[in-house]
Amino acid sequence: MTASSQLARRRWPLTGRGPDVEAIVRLLLADDQHGVLLVGDTGVGKSRVAEAVLHRCVASSCHVARVTCTPAEQDLPFGAVRQLLPGPDGLAASSPEDVAAVLLKQVEGRTVVIAVDDASWLDDASAKVIQHLVVHAGARMLLVTQPTAVGTPSIEALRRWGRWARVDLAPLDRPQTKKLIEAVLNAPVDGLTLDGLWRITGGNPLFLRELLAGALDNGALTVREGVVTWHDRLAGEVRPSDTAAAALDALSPEEFEALRYIGVVRSAPLEVIERLVALPVLERLEDHRLIQLDRSARVPLLRLTHPLHAHAVIARTGALRLRRIRAELATAVMAYRPEDRLRVVQWRLAAELDVPDDEVLAAADEALHQRDVAAAEQLSRQVTTPAGTWRLGRVLVARGEYVEAEKWLTDAAGSLTDPAQRANVAALRAVNLFWGFRDPQRALEVIAEARAALPGDDCGELLAAEALVAVFEGRVDTAGEMLARLRQQPPDDPVLLGAIAPVRSQLLLFAGRPAQAIVELSTDQAGLAGVWPMMRAMTQLCHVQALVMTGEVAQAAETVQRYYHDAVEHGSPAGVGLVALAGGICAYYQGQSEQAATWLREARALTDDQPGFRFRETVLAISAGVAAQLGLVDEARELLARLDETAVDPSTADYGAFGEVWALVLAGDRSGAGAVLRRRAAEALAMGNRLMATEFLHVDMRLNPSEATATRLQRIAAGTDGELYNLLADHATALARRNVREMNRVSAAFEKLGYRGFALEAAATGTMFGGGREVNALVRRTQRLLGEHQGTWPEWLPEPKTAPVLTRREQQICQLAAGGMDTAAIARSLTVSTRTVENHLQRAYGKLGIHRRTELAAALAEDGFTVR
Repeated sequence: MTASSQLARRRWPLTGRGPDVEAIVRLLLADDQHGVLLVGDTGVGKSRVAEAVLHRCVASSCHVARVTCTPAEQDLPFGAVRQLLPGPDGLAASSPEDVAAVLLKQVEGRTVVIAVDDASWLDDASAKVIQHLVVHAGARMLLVTQPTAVGTPSIEALRRWGRWARVDLAPLDRPQTKKLIEAVLNAPVDGLTLDGLWRITGGNPLFLRELLAGALDNGALTVREGVVTWHDRLAGEVRPSDTAAAALDALSPEEFEALRYIGVVRSAPLEVIERLVALPVLERLEDHRLIQLDRSARVPLLRLTHPLHAHAVIARTGALRLRRIRAELATAVMAYRPEDRLRVVQWRLAAELDVPDDEVLAAADEALHQRDVAAAEQLSRQVTTPAGTWRLGRVLVARGEYVEAEKWLTDAAGSLTDPAQRANVAALRAVNLFWGFRDPQRALEVIAEARAALPGDDCGELLAAEALVAVFEGRVDTAGEMLARLRQQPPDDPVLLGAIAPVRSQLLLFAGRPAQAIVELSTDQAGLAGVWPMMRAMTQLCHVQALVMTGEVAQAAETVQRYYHDAVEHGSPAGVGLVALAGGICAYYQGQSEQAATWLREARALTDDQPGFRFRETVLAISAGVAAQLGLVDEARELLARLDETAVDPSTADYGAFGEVWALVLAGDRSGAGAVLRRRAAEALAMGNRLMATEFLHVDMRLNPSEATATRLQRIAAGTDGELYNLLADHATALARRNVREMNRVSAAFEKLGYRGFALEAAATGTMFGGGREVNALVRRTQRLLGEHQGTWPEWLPEPKTAPVLTRREQQICQLAAGGMDTAAIARSLTVSTRTVENHLQRAYGKLGIHRRTELAAALAEDGFTVR
């Protein structure tokens, strides 16, 4: 049995319809209602919702029945309700009243609820039976139909009498579609795949079923890293939908021919289509819910309601007719929308009309500036001159197609003669070699060669490429001067502008200035408007990391969600993977290891088959560390083995350097891991990289506490503007000096800011430092945070201690004191002396780890006691 046939046979869960079912049941059983009209498009799930409604009515002791109307039975007497009659004898009844009486014999005094599927085909005699049941027996009706059938005679006849509520069943939204896909495939789905499936199907469950079945059959849909993902660009893999095709069968030849004009191009300006199709025909297509008017663009556009209808239209249209339709569209857009140059060129090329190379290249440039990178690539491929290969190479860099980009840029470099164009090609090649091929040395050689051949002053585009290499290689000491010069002479090329978008914020991060980075990112959003989706995502990653380092991890988590949706919107696997990496880092700092693992699995699923993904080692190394924290040692080792297979030595500016550290930790060699961390930290500091030096030293401090490590972290923190730097340094100092009071303060500060994993670790470590009130406070925080802890207990931490327990009398006195009673009042209430009350309170303060009465309420609440 094929995967698609298994999918077809399986009963899908009813997802996202709970509120609809509740609303319909409430309306059906209300005293002032006779029935509900349930309206929705084909495939949206009306019948499943009706079934769920009937089940709920059964639970409410109703007698339920269901009939399905068909065209074949519409001309038969009692064609619909005969399905409910007990047998041939029931058909002997000759009037609606008699048929109703036969049906009522089965109900035993209960409320009757009847669902009628496809109610537009209800025959007249059955409609009269239903009317009699409602009017004379108090029955409730659920009529199920499509929007286009609401005005049919059979439904209108029923609605003329009685009180009917209408419920429109909308398609599933993105979250509901995600829940349905994951329930059906029993695995999470990556954001890009979800977005594509939702856009193509419009949230229609039946369309989704057909699309998934086809994708499973042809291998387009796979599971990587435990995540459902589309193997290639989704739109090109979609096969025609049987349901979408069936919707076209009801069209007249004139309507179908009109639909072809829109289906061939997916969307078109209204004023262009009006020149080719009569307005009444378009209105009928709108009534059929096959097209819709979109006023959100600069000009009104006609679009297909479902993209799958386009596949169905094209599948029914021959090559010659397609060519003729495209020619007519091109002629119309030239005549009535000549200012729409990009669309004019695209449609003329699609119609195989002659278009001058300079017009094609101008359209390619316009598409790139509009951030339509796919259109820019398609247009650039039409021109085989050096100017065309140059543009093609440029757009391929932005698309992350690094190998092919290098081929075309190299060809262009050997053919172009204009110095400015040659400099641009050299800068693009250098960026591509560094970012896509991980070859900084060759990138700098290309820059030097171009600079030597250029007449006159330095070129801002070459400087942009050089600054990119300097910053992301972690050379903070030399990159600052480059960026200052770059501000005076920024590049004009949109791809190079995108390439340097994250450079300034990344430099500030490395330099330990996250607060300044946040200020600059909030005032300069140019980095989020570039044509290179991955660099846009890189800028977003910098923002998230800056928030983390300034102590705003909760805001960072909210920002990740917003940026994730933005990256999905831009459609780049590398971009979504990079934001998923940001989500993993953020969740790690929050102490949410399972959530971090979820983010990181998606990052790997989207990028593991992309050898040019620059942060692959970072993703693998952080994933290994998180897996180890979750106790998934085999998975951690497998991830580290894959990291070794990359044969790339991560730079000091790369979190991939932690791979070697986690391998040593898993092998039990904490001392060796510490030596690697201290060496990496020294290398980072030598280049002015405070961020990575802090990251390395803080892990070293947790594995091998020492005064020297604490001192180095304090010196680094003194030159930074991020609150987390100071807190990490204070953590190191308290640990090195075994200062229980300071560890209590640091742990509380971590918890307050949302770094709950660090808060737990600091609390657990501090419990080793003696006893007394401060240790009891740490023990209680450890116990409380353990309830949220995800994963195994690190072997370098002590086993969690058990918190001292209050006696019943201590609990009683503490609750009264926390409720506002003074010592004398408590003594009178309990018939004890004031000294006894004070003694009990002091012992309780010690056990709770507090110092004064004002702290009692919070401490008791943590232990689950009610304050009186």
